[in-house]
Amino acid sequence: MVSVHWWVYSIAAAIVWGVHFNLVAKIMKMLPKDLNTPITLFMITALPIFLVLPFNYHKVFGNLMTLWQAKTEIRISVIILIFTTIIAANLLYVAMQLSPNPTIASLIDITYPLFIAIIAWLVYRENHIDWSVLLGGALILSGSMLIVWKHG
Repeated sequence: MVSVHWWVYSIAAAIVWGVHFNLVAKIMKMLPKDLNTPITLFMITALPIFLVLPFNYHKVFGNLMTLWQAKTEIRISVIILIFTTIIAANLLYVAMQLSPNPTIASLIDITYPLFIAIIAWLVYRENHIDWSVLLGGALILSGSMLIVWKHG
């Protein structure tokens, strides 16, 4: 059996996200003004989940019931996850609408790994930082600052 490195999946995901964001930008330009809303894009991107749900509803609802009966900490984390998903998607939508182009907004959006590391340390006291993470984070941040300086 062939073993594939984790970073291959990360690069593949980045490529698929590249296709995804270009399609979002294209759809945003083509939609009539009254349909060009965050909820429309959310529904379009969530459609695959709704299409597969009938075939997996027992498992999905079983998992949801298990989560709901779990410890309070898990339930609160799930509720916060739902809200952060909605808020982040809406903020990115607005950024893509207001930016010179969606590429600029999405390049700024990719700074989120920096905040993952910072929040993991502040909230969970987990340390994921070494010299390579610091250097990579500095490059991401400096690249984003360059984009904001040039296009902001």
